[in-house]
Amino acid sequence: MTVVTTLDITGMSPDEYRAVLDYMGVEKKPAVGIYLHLTYTTDFGYRIIEVWDSKEGFDEFLEQRLAPATKALGINRDTKITVNPLHNFFGPRLSELPGLVSTLPGAPETT
Repeated sequence: MTVVTTLDITGMSPDEYRAVLDYMGVEKKPAVGIYLHLTYTTDFGYRIIEVWDSKEGFDEFLEQRLAPATKALGINRDTKITVNPLHNFFGPRLSELPGLVSTLPGAPETT
């Protein structure tokens, strides 16, 4: 069953967020079961919303990639995780997103 995951991460800095993504290499080699990853800043830190093919795929990602990355980088932030079945998805302009992503402040460095 397709799920939506939400990670509310308290007190994470932009540099820490970028370091975790870079350490995992998810933008160049994403996990097999992920469809979408969105992040925005909040008054408490970051909220990450993802769409996964299954809860099991997300759980595997947490165990095999995210937890080892944060441990290796010494980043330990209070994180609230929720997982819910996806009810609907509407993305009429998805083909335009790749051009937008490179202009965002959290975008990966291009070389």
